[in-house]
Amino acid sequence: MSSNRTVKPLTLLTITELGNLLGIRAGGESLTVRSKLGLYEAAKGVGYLVVPHVLPEYADVSGDDVVTIMKINPREELSQFYPLAHLMVELGMSVAMGNGMFEPSEIRQLSYIMEKNFDLTDTDVRALTTLKDFLSLYPPDIDVIVERLLKIIPPDKRRRLACAITTVGAAGSIGSGKIIALRKLFAALELDERDLYQLLMGFRYSASGIIEVEALFEQQPKKPVGPASSILNIDLEIVARKKKETESVGMILSEIFAKGA
Repeated sequence: MSSNRTVKPLTLLTITELGNLLGIRAGGESLTVRSKLGLYEAAKGVGYLVVPHVLPEYADVSGDDVVTIMKINPREELSQFYPLAHLMVELGMSVAMGNGMFEPSEIRQLSYIMEKNFDLTDTDVRALTTLKDFLSLYPPDIDVIVERLLKIIPPDKRRRLACAITTVGAAGSIGSGKIIALRKLFAALELDERDLYQLLMGFRYSASGIIEVEALFEQQPKKPVGPASSILNIDLEIVARKKKETESVGMILSEIFAKGA
């Protein structure tokens, strides 16, 4: 995830608007699994990744939710690390944006945590960088992120997780908004709030300005995966009918994407 860049202007669409372009019914308060998978596959089929991720393992998505799109090669796959890295970036950005904006030092720290824990592909890195830019405009709800993380993070790793994310806040200026975000994180993880202040007082910076932390996870060899196994039983007739229009849909998205560049 790039750490020395300003936020690139993004193409912003509601889920419903994107669905209309792709021939997917994507309206209402909560998208069905079929709609999420259909939207993901249809966008990928014309060369775009939807960010934030819309696959079923993520939070509920409504037709009014805003997303962006990232140009990809349809043959590119996200790695098995991406879903968890996605959540970690959301959590880190929720703390970084506690004061209303992020600082370059916070993004460098977040990038360090990603590199420390995940063997990411180039596509992963590009997607996470796009996610970071998106979240700078639409800060995530820390309670929702922690609720999802608690389902996959074992209890013995919670304190280490809190320590890693606290370093993102400590890498920049500390304000009341950031402290509130970190207190919410510690409360959600059922950790003693006194640990938060001990961590903030005890961090040591390396010569590069990075706060070094112990890795949360053992890095595993890259093994690209896709949603194919999840969609074998999904009826994508709408997408099939649009197949002949793939080129034109791709051109429309390219034009919309170009306006945000």
